[in-house]
Amino acid sequence: MGVLDRLVLSEAAWERMAPLIIGRPDQKGSTGRDNRMFVEGVLWIVR
Repeated sequence: MGVLDRLVLSEAAWERMAPLIIGRPDQKGSTGRDNRMFVEGVLWIVR
């Protein structure tokens, strides 16, 4: 079972959401190592 089997968000949904997430590499300060996996983890726990 690969990582893609566990994803909750579709590629289209992530592409719409990604610019709204803080901690992107183009911002000053600390950045998340993998923002998508963090959001996916939160959604997995919530469901």
